[in-house]
Amino acid sequence: MGIPHETLDAQVMRYWEKEAARFDGLAARASFGWLARSYARRAKRAREMAERARAKEVVRGRLPAKPAGA
Repeated sequence: MGIPHETLDAQVMRYWEKEAARFDGLAARASFGWLARSYARRAKRAREMAERARAKEVVRGRLPAKPAGA
């Protein structure tokens, strides 16, 4: 059997993790407090989306139950 293909959930998880990091960076560089808070909220939502996709991968047995570094 060959290498298992990457699922859409794995791709979605990676995308939202990258987006969360991007929004965190934008929040850190924002000139106005309201803009920084908006980016921080977007980063939080992105991390939540990544966690939902990650949970699906855990159920499939493709990832360990705890994220790396936690």
